[in-house]
Amino acid sequence: MDPTKRSLLALATGVMVLLSCKPKEAKVLLAPSEALGTVLAEETTRIAGARKQVAIISPDANWGAVSTVEEAFRNALKNQGFAIATARAANLGDPMRRGRVGLKAGDFSAALDKAADAGAIVSFAGAPMLGPDDAARLPAHPPVLVVATASLGNVPGVWGDPAQLGRLLEVKAIDLAIVDGADPAAQPPGKSDAAHELFAQNYRILRRPH
Repeated sequence: MDPTKRSLLALATGVMVLLSCKPKEAKVLLAPSEALGTVLAEETTRIAGARKQVAIISPDANWGAVSTVEEAFRNALKNQGFAIATARAANLGDPMRRGRVGLKAGDFSAALDKAADAGAIVSFAGAPMLGPDDAARLPAHPPVLVVATASLGNVPGVWGDPAQLGRLLEVKAIDLAIVDGADPAAQPPGKSDAAHELFAQNYRILRRPH
């Protein structure tokens, strides 16, 4: 079964569990996705620097509600005085039907054009589905950060193959990707609070080689 379809089935089970939980228990289950949003915001502010404008690529309304990850990310950025704009609400396809789902090359290119003046672009729609020719034709653009996890908390994510993400990082189509999988060694120095510990237990960061 396609990884995204597997993640959707897992998410459906998770939603049933959440609905049966008390509010406090539900918050505990969603805590890793909130930690992801918090750490992603930190990485974004570091990369964007003085240009406090961030553009977002999100799944369109057909994919579901705004994710827990995106909500936590937006709240953290707003607390840092960043302006947030939507560069693209992308149609990712239907994960319940046959066919590939994900961020199409055309939607990605359109988002890059619209967000040319942003300090950074963040995709909650996974990594762009780019062939070698597509990547070569990309214009100069702001740094791109991608969330490529199977779940975004309350909605499915678009899982990314680390090898494919590595190729996108090498050709500078993207600058950073967050994927599933614990990596305690990657925990930021001096960061030992609950959010960073949760992040390190559930996710890891892939960075563009310098």
